[in-house]
Amino acid sequence: MKNKILAFAITGVIAMVSLQATAQESKKAAKARKEVAEAKKDLKEAKIDSAADFQKFKKESEIKIQDNQKKIAELRAKKSNDSKEVREKYDKKVVALEVKNNDLKKKIKNADDTKTSMWTSFKHGFNTDMQDLEAAIKSI
Repeated sequence: MKNKILAFAITGVIAMVSLQATAQESKKAAKARKEVAEAKKDLKEAKIDSAADFQKFKKESEIKIQDNQKKIAELRAKKSNDSKEVREKYDKKVVALEVKNNDLKKKIKNADDTKTSMWTSFKHGFNTDMQDLEAAIKSI
């Protein structure tokens, strides 16, 4: 009889420990599921913010490119009374600026295919190229 009571008590203790361990695991799993859901929500918001940032950047860049086109057209229309050699150098510089501006225009049009992970490096490189072009326009 003592053996049966002892076996029953041990079984009860094992059952209680198992239930507690299961309850703790289910709490951890619920917490993990909640954290995953929050992370997915944050990721969706980040993608939306990134898309909005991209559209804003694209519009601003297109406006800058149009401004550069106008400045280049003004430079092209400006005629110099200098020697032929100076005018040829000037014309070559203006053509080079126009080519750079057109390259930037193509680059921003093709930017829709840029991966989100590469967006920051693309943006930095594009801004650098744009600043270089604007500086070159001003220097002429």
